Amino acid sequence: MSVTERGLLVAPGQSKKLAEIRKKVQPLVAAENVSLSEKEIFAGLKPELATELKSARKIIDDRINEILSSFPEGKRNKLFSFRFGSIDAIKSMNIKAAFKKLGIDENSAKMKLIAELDYHGNQLKGR
Repeated sequence: MSVTERGLLVAPGQSKKLAEIRKKVQPLVAAENVSLSEKEIFAGLKPELATELKSARKIIDDRINEILSSFPEGKRNKLFSFRFGSIDAIKSMNIKAAFKKLGIDENSAKMKLIAELDYHGNQLKGR
């Protein structure tokens, strides 16, 4: 008896069923990672600042999801990156720049408190 190893029968990007399964699994994994990192992010901040940063993060996430959902399924990330840059790049900008880049009204958060913080709560100057 001999054992031979074969490649995948279907390429990863060509199966709609596999894409649906991946889509179902990814939000669950992302939610677990976010909940752990939020505790670390908000641990060193003043309560009022942490509340505003949390609110701004939700606004940014909602806007990114809204934009992504407006694009065709197979080209979402590519079209988003052409228009706005990568999601990681937006999250590394200060909050004020990220709001401007995504077309979010700056009055939806107390910008004076969090303008120089990035998505992850780090202080950024001169960016």
